[in-house]
Amino acid sequence: MEEQIVKYRDHIKEICPEITESELQSFTDGLTVTHINKNGFYINAGEIQKRGGFLTKGLIRAFYTDKFGNEKNIYFVPENEYAFHYASFIDGKASPLSFQCLEKSTIINFSGDHLRKAFEQIPRFERYGRLLVESKLKIQQERLESLLYKDAEQLYVDFITNYSQLFNRISLSQLCSYLGVERQTLTRIRKKISQTK
Repeated sequence: MEEQIVKYRDHIKEICPEITESELQSFTDGLTVTHINKNGFYINAGEIQKRGGFLTKGLIRAFYTDKFGNEKNIYFVPENEYAFHYASFIDGKASPLSFQCLEKSTIINFSGDHLRKAFEQIPRFERYGRLLVESKLKIQQERLESLLYKDAEQLYVDFITNYSQLFNRISLSQLCSYLGVERQTLTRIRKKISQTK
């Protein structure tokens, strides 16, 4: 069994330790592995996502391009996170986001049919899926509310607090796009914070 699939199995068991080895094997039998080089795309905006993905190695950014051609980072996908646009994957709609690898990446893939079959046949795995969706909804709600209520400095502090493992893996321009601030604004914020330490 490929090393990256073993890592994915370990992740599932960590979230859902009651799943049996035979149930886990039943799910992993239908998985495939994709290796993508740095700057390559897992999903392009406008495509229907026909397979879900779990990132075992690398880093992905999810972004959209506005009508002026500016790329806006919505979120980052680090190792041990899922890389898919939920509505596109579940409802067969075109994804408004592109998913680009910022590092050489390895992704474990599963089709929608395979995932639905696993949920129907393995109740413990359905619980795993529910726990993950609940976690993702919580993160997305917090992100939305932070954009509504917090200023640029608070957004930056939140990022370095919650995603310290990503801080040295993304460029300043990528971070500016995610925070929705100009580069000079971020430079000023970083200088201010460093002076108060």
